[in-house]
Parts: sequence; C-alpha cells; structure tokens
Amino acid sequence: MKVLVTGSNGLCGSALKEESDSSTHDFYFACREDANLTDPHETNRLFERVRPDAVIHTAAKVGGIGGNEAMHADFFYNNILMNTHVIKSCIDFDVQKLLAFSSVCVFPDDISLLEEHRMHDGPVFDSNFAYGYAKRMVDVYIRAAKRQYGVQNYCSMIPGNIFGKHDMYSIEHGHIIPALMHKLLIAKETGGDFHVWGDGKSLREFICVNDLAKILNHLLDMEEIPERLIVSGEKEYSIKEIAEMLVDIADFPHEIIWDTTKPNGQRNRPSSKKKFNEIFPAFEYSDIYNSLKSSWEWL
Repeated sequence: MKVLVTGSNGLCGSALKEESDSSTHDFYFACREDANLTDPHETNRLFERVRPDAVIHTAAKVGGIGGNEAMHADFFYNNILMNTHVIKSCIDFDVQKLLAFSSVCVFPDDISLLEEHRMHDGPVFDSNFAYGYAKRMVDVYIRAAKRQYGVQNYCSMIPGNIFGKHDMYSIEHGHIIPALMHKLLIAKETGGDFHVWGDGKSLREFICVNDLAKILNHLLDMEEIPERLIVSGEKEYSIKEIAEMLVDIADFPHEIIWDTTKPNGQRNRPSSKKKFNEIFPAFEYSDIYNSLKSSWEWL
C-alpha cells in the first residue's frame, strides 16, 4: 500500500520513519511544509499528489497541562480542522484504511477504567476540555462516515501518554515526560533545583513511541481493524517513579522539589487492555527505564 503519514516531523511521525524500513509498504511522510491541514484546499492537494491507499493521521496541536490551560481555543480550533479535513479527504479519495489519532483525554473524568466504548459517557476533564472534545470528534466523524459512505477500516487510535525521541520538550506546554526532562536538563546544567508540579502521586500509563510505531505497522498489515483501539502502556507509573528514574538516569545530585501549589491533573486513568490483547496477545513492550534513558540521551 501507499501510506500517507501526517505530522511526519513530530514524535509519532519520526518514529514511523525509523520503523518504515522494516515495512513492505510505500510511505509518504508529510509535514507542515507539504500542506497546512487546517486548510481544506491544501489538504485536498496533498491527497491529490499522493493518492494514498492508507493514512496514518498523527498531526495535531498537543501539549500537557500547561499547554492545555494556556491555549484551549487554539487546541480546539487547530485539531478540529485538521481532523475534519483529513477524514473528509480520506472519504473523497477512497482511502481504504485510516488510523486517525484520538487521545485518552477524550474519556470522562469519572470512570474508573478507560474502555473504548465509554469515550462518550460523560464530560471530559475540565483542564483539557477543548482538546478532549476536539479529539472526541475523530470518533464521531469516523462513525458518521461509516454510516453514510460505508467506509470500513477507519479506526480511532487512542494512544496513552507517548514519549520518546523528537518529542516537544517544552517546559510550559509539553507533556509530562518531555517537560520533566527539559527541567532536569536545565537544573543539571545550571546547578539549580529540579521542581516538579504536584505531589507526584498521580498515575499514568506511558508508552514508548517506537512501540506505538510497531503497533501501527502491524495494523496496516491486518485485513480488518477495529473502529476504536486504546494503545497504552503496559502498567501505570506514578509521576514520582518517573521523576526518580530520570534523576537516576541523569545522575542528578540533588533531591526533587515537589511544587504542590501546581495542579496534579487527573489522579489516574487506567485503560482496558482487552481489545489490544486480543489483537496483540504476545506484544513485548520496551523496558521503560531504557526507553527513558534513550530519550534523555537524545535530548
């Protein structure tokens, strides 16, 4: 198949580039310079040039707690447009397989276990409500396209907390791990303190981006793919555990300072592995310590 990957210079797109050498498919990697996906005409022209059989849509405007709090409107506007235009072009150009990234942020705050069928069961967490609702619409549009146009292999990919090389290492707007790494790097280089938001007790499932890329490649090879699929880490880790691993990897000589005046985010959001394990019964996750070490060394 000819596979179009959007967001090719980002975290997931870059990992797919690394993994594409082992694939039998013909990849076309598109970045912002190739097309502004918030513009329907540029999106259409990209599809006209590539004529893909399959699309992996990773392009997004993303960020952690700080980014979401600072740019609710920007996050909603950019993501709702990019997702809408890419899915519309997939329909118009008869794309046979679509893996479109949603997010674990789409789930309601008050459910104890994230399961694919529960993503619309209530309002999303308030601190990232705009991003969460924009990403929820990926699933809505895919379901609508299936009902109206009969498309089949279109999937809402719901990744957990992804980390790895080529991440957005912004302290103010990045996700947990890259923001922590950047803070730690500055603290080590300047001899300053390593401040971490919250109390460290919140739990998250982290997945190395190279694991995610392998999963995406496998889904491309499947004859039928699910309509929704959660792809998250093997287990939950506390922010404290992650920060302590990073301190060890960086050989940082001082203690972590926990800033409890800052938000903790959702306390935990464990996900069901049932559907994933049915598709990938023997999947071997990368060791999280070694993956963090690789990311740190890249940074």
